[in-house]
Amino acid sequence: MKIYKFNEKKLVWFSLSMIIIMIGFSLMAYRGIKNESTLNYGIDFVGGTTFLLKLQEDIPSNSKLSEIIRNNLKQFNLEKSIIQISNKNEVHIKTLELTGVSQKNILESLESSIPKFEILEIDFIGPTIGNELKRTSFWITICTSIVLLLYISIRFQLNYGIASLLALLHDALITISIASIFNLEINTSFVAAILTILGYSINDTIVIFDRIRENAKKLKEKLTFEKIIDKAISQTLIRTINTSMTTMLVLGTLILFGGSTIKEFCLILFIGVISGTYSSLFIASPILLIFNKNKK
Repeated sequence: MKIYKFNEKKLVWFSLSMIIIMIGFSLMAYRGIKNESTLNYGIDFVGGTTFLLKLQEDIPSNSKLSEIIRNNLKQFNLEKSIIQISNKNEVHIKTLELTGVSQKNILESLESSIPKFEILEIDFIGPTIGNELKRTSFWITICTSIVLLLYISIRFQLNYGIASLLALLHDALITISIASIFNLEINTSFVAAILTILGYSINDTIVIFDRIRENAKKLKEKLTFEKIIDKAISQTLIRTINTSMTTMLVLGTLILFGGSTIKEFCLILFIGVISGTYSSLFIASPILLIFNKNKK
């Protein structure tokens, strides 16, 4: 079996990631200087108004209905609103904060263009709730990372745990940076996608670390630790590529043909799968090598 020298160019791998992260965070800083929102926070985080409507008759196409609703909202400069349509003919619309008059105008506009509906609920999400969601999302991510660090450290060693945690931090920063570059919306679905990405990435990293530990026991007298790592990555490379390609194929299909409500979520996952695969191969293992540089 051919052993690829992954760690030989670790500075190149680190540099590629740093370039993306620096571009993303530079854009965030630039927006902050201009007194704009550093990220494109969704209604979940900045607050807004939600409508829950119940259609009185079946609809032929969810996508067509969603397009009609969005065109109606466009005249109120609310075309970026979130529109979700369930199989029970329920329409959930999330917009920016509206006054009572604006709500009435929007409902009147919808009445003239979509099937007859019943208003089940109109709610207001205040900025306080949005800030609480931000804090909760932050602490969920931190707690998840700590639990993963403990798990890896107990199963392997502390060095393995720190290396895997830094790789996870890399994945989160890359995803946030790309969201900043392409101005993707940051909402609760984004946070869910980040947590899913962390779980996916750590799984791949554990497989590689397990093979490194196995090879280290057998080959520590014959090979340097760097070559042991390269051998482990080479042994799991086909498995890693096949798993990632299969996942990306499914996500790509959902992005192209799925409903509008899940496209951005799937796009974040797609980015995260690429980043997670990259970090497992080119970030986690080189960091582990740096922590064990005295091993021969």
